[in-house]
Amino acid sequence: VVSADKIASAVGLSILKKGGNSVDAAVAVGFALAVTYPVAGNLGGGGYMVIHFPDGKSTTIDYREAAPFASYRDMYLDSLGEFVPEKSQVGALSAGVPGSVAGLLYALQKYGKMKLSDVIQPAINLAADGFQLPVNTANSIKNNHSELSQFPSTARVFYKENQFYIAGEIFKQPDLAKTLERIKQNGAAGFYEGETAEYIVAAMKDHGGIMTADDLRRYKP
Repeated sequence: VVSADKIASAVGLSILKKGGNSVDAAVAVGFALAVTYPVAGNLGGGGYMVIHFPDGKSTTIDYREAAPFASYRDMYLDSLGEFVPEKSQVGALSAGVPGSVAGLLYALQKYGKMKLSDVIQPAINLAADGFQLPVNTANSIKNNHSELSQFPSTARVFYKENQFYIAGEIFKQPDLAKTLERIKQNGAAGFYEGETAEYIVAAMKDHGGIMTADDLRRYKP
């Protein structure tokens, strides 16, 4: 089991030891990375999964982010028609409709053999109980302070009052644990509908985004 974070890799290994197959392990690692590798592994993003079967056949699942329905050609240009990179890289307008949750759940349902509750529980535990912050992740959060601190809800998660988290410190994310728990209880509907979806849409409205509840509800890998 190989991933960008050794804690998440250990989660995948534990799933294999419990009798899960490689897709069960990959999905467990994906959810764990949403907790332990906020630099890139997250519920708000997307990805691809390539699966090679024992009979020699292969398949690919595309669950990259999708453009919100209200997107338009010139949305990242200024009044003079010049491209503004920040518009497409920072903030709510830069966000695509998340695919990670739908893709991981699709893979688990179609090719896994374990229950979602068993596969996602390690990630919930890591978010609720915390984990030792690796050096690289601690440095990345610190180095990106100027961008992340623009958004109060983000700053509240990744920064303590007047100081940074340091490597080796226990890093807890109780709100993320609740989000994962809603997925555990309700599957994709626990993310793309209901309470979590309402939070996403509200944040979009507050920060100039264009993603809607309908965008979330209609997403398919």
